[in-house]
Amino acid sequence: MSITRIRDKNVTFDAKALAAERRNPRRPLVTRRAILRAAAASITLPVLESLLTRSEARAQAASPPIRFLSWYLPCGVWGPSWFPADTGVNYTLSSTLASLAPVKSKLLVFSGIQNTPAVNPQGSHGCGAPGMTTCMQGQKPQIQVGISVDQVYAQSLGTATVIPSMQISGTTSTFSDTSYPSVYNGTTSWASATQPLPPVSNPATIFNQIFANTSPSGDAGSADASAALAMRKALRKSVLDEVTGEANSLVARLGTTDRLKVDEYLTSVRAAELAVEASMSNTVSTCAPVNADGGVMTSPSLPTGPLTNGNGYPIADPPTLTATMIQLMALAFQCDATRVINYQQMNGGHSSYSSLPWLNIDQDHHGLSHHNGNVATGALLAQIEAWEISMFSSFLQKLNAMPEGSGTVLDNSIIFLSNEISDGNAHNQGTTTYSTVPTFTAATGKPILIAGTAGGKLITGQQISYNAEPQANLFITLLNTLGVPTTTFGAAGTAPLTGLTA
Repeated sequence: MSITRIRDKNVTFDAKALAAERRNPRRPLVTRRAILRAAAASITLPVLESLLTRSEARAQAASPPIRFLSWYLPCGVWGPSWFPADTGVNYTLSSTLASLAPVKSKLLVFSGIQNTPAVNPQGSHGCGAPGMTTCMQGQKPQIQVGISVDQVYAQSLGTATVIPSMQISGTTSTFSDTSYPSVYNGTTSWASATQPLPPVSNPATIFNQIFANTSPSGDAGSADASAALAMRKALRKSVLDEVTGEANSLVARLGTTDRLKVDEYLTSVRAAELAVEASMSNTVSTCAPVNADGGVMTSPSLPTGPLTNGNGYPIADPPTLTATMIQLMALAFQCDATRVINYQQMNGGHSSYSSLPWLNIDQDHHGLSHHNGNVATGALLAQIEAWEISMFSSFLQKLNAMPEGSGTVLDNSIIFLSNEISDGNAHNQGTTTYSTVPTFTAATGKPILIAGTAGGKLITGQQISYNAEPQANLFITLLNTLGVPTTTFGAAGTAPLTGLTA
């Protein structure tokens, strides 16, 4: 981990930690990792104890890889159905959050958090997205915001993983909100104040990034790797077909636990591959292209780039696409292809869902978010948010089903979820009053969830209510927990929050 490479005027680090790193630069622990290689595939397997030396096994147990994921939901929330009525360890999940019950013990629910520096009533949907991860207000007309929390961690990790960080989205649609650059609306990951990292919305591209980013000679993105990948697609040949022999040879050398781990992992890879094919079914021919003489074409012509419908969604319907992205992100963490992911389930404002037929809702999400206190509209918003959270819960449960060391991949993660604004009608970044629901008296604030314990460092299984604490202070806490000694973050972060760490 290295913090000396990070340059952002709104993020500072502990002076002693900086001095120590300059004296003794830290190199990331790279354990021996089994890699299955073939012409168009490079599959990095999860950590296998059978292949570790004693020193590597001790290091792995003492310091497992910790992942960070930022999950963005659009258009705020309907507070009466989101925020639990009580706090502490004995709180009851709200109706919107009910699907999180299987992982409640590894969950933190927050109220009383605000992100005031990101407030702009005239451009909340356009500027709130980067504000959620940078705790800064985007400027116009020039692009100027701040480094995002995910990139502070990613840059500190350096080359610890093959993919430094991944940016993923459920849409290609963006819009310019009150003359703010449209990149704000569609990007929540920022390498610096002026360097956005736009997300990828094509699941096939993401799959290939994880499992086919290396040629036989190890040159990522080389011509021979691309050609071999195109041929594999044309022949409808699984990435696993190309490494079967090597996989069988490896499995014979493993203990029982690691054999099961490899089998489950490769099964998940194949399931994700099938899901990608199904969600993007008309981007690749269902049969191998042939020449006039009946031979397989050596240079098949395949469509490139994400194919979208009129709403900017990839061809797949949003529920299928979301489920596919969840599989891919879980696999990326499981095989340690990356330790940092920034995911946007959908963009805000006019870029959000134009309708949600899978929920029998024929109105647009953005329009509904301007509810004017109407309880019936609020119920529709709650229905949308409950579905979004059910997708989030399915992701968490996947991570929690992946054994790693003495816990699970979820245990060794920090998963942060929030919105670009607190309430779609108020366009605010803090407390919201719902006068039309007098029975609702719970504390509100910026809707924020955190799952995972970062290797046992976070005290989960509770709802915590703060008194208008800056969201930036929460990020200082999380970065410190991740081993990044930040002392300030964003426009208002000056100290870590209390009550979160063991």
